[in-house]
Amino acid sequence: MDRRKFIKSGALIGAVPTLTSFHLSTEVIKPKALKPGASIGVIAPSGALKRSDYETLMENFHLLGYQIIHTDNLRVQNGFLAGTDAQKIEDLHQMYENPKVSAILCARGGYGATRLLEKIDYSLISTNCKPLIGYSDITALHLAIYKKCGIVGFHGPVGISTFNPFSIQHFNAVIQKGNKNKIKIDDPLVITPGVATGKLIGGNLSLLISMIGTDHEINWADHIVFIEEVGESTYRIDRMLTQLRASQKFKGIKGIVLGHFTRCDAQPGDPYYEFSTSLSEVFKDRLGDLGVPVMGGFPFGHEEKNATLPIGIRATMDTEKGVLKLLESAVS
Repeated sequence: MDRRKFIKSGALIGAVPTLTSFHLSTEVIKPKALKPGASIGVIAPSGALKRSDYETLMENFHLLGYQIIHTDNLRVQNGFLAGTDAQKIEDLHQMYENPKVSAILCARGGYGATRLLEKIDYSLISTNCKPLIGYSDITALHLAIYKKCGIVGFHGPVGISTFNPFSIQHFNAVIQKGNKNKIKIDDPLVITPGVATGKLIGGNLSLLISMIGTDHEINWADHIVFIEEVGESTYRIDRMLTQLRASQKFKGIKGIVLGHFTRCDAQPGDPYYEFSTSLSEVFKDRLGDLGVPVMGGFPFGHEEKNATLPIGIRATMDTEKGVLKLLESAVS
């Protein structure tokens, strides 16, 4: 792609709006498609950026061909967080308010997004509907905005992700071109065979757990749930899936699509390997009796090949064909 000139803003000025609550409607709201060369606002609502992360971010924008807008808050560090909650909220609100910003890309995951949910002005977001893109800890923002505003969110690469041809293709297909995108794998892990249709919902398993019992929790009924995770042992995966079962999160769902669960399966040489249970066994035990199609091994989340999945968009899954396909455009 052509290299583009970058735009870096200084610290933007504006008052932090007050919190207003909205309820999820039956019809989702689709943001406008991202045009080639458009300006993307970059924020860090979770973990802080190292210098090398910042350099990777700049290189990725060269590769993608988009302009970049960010404030001085992007490189602030506050312990294990990227700045204070007030700085993060300021950036989030100002990127939605800024008419030059066509989409908002989160720089990285980590931890911190859940701290912001009670402070967000959801009426401001509803008034300035834009694509919000990211995964991992960004799951919290996606689910809260979907719940409060009914706006489609994009579970896809963050600013420091590896933007290989696969990730770029799926990113542009979903957010720029509005294609009815399809992800197909040759040898899916089939826990329960079948075909299902429903709206997509999901994200990182740890964050899905963290939303339970909060004002931002979503009823998953009639949705296809996609789940990914990284670096968690199989007993912790078992524990989190058990909590989802106990809290009735799977009640009324249409199906489940699992990512690779990167670095979660025990390997020979690991402590207590001989006493460990494989991920596939955990999935079969915790998900195999739900009465809905369940398949795994799909490329999204914490891996180099990271497909973009739009939250709230109707999709279909087919375990025999190893396909997850969008049934409608995710943008207007």
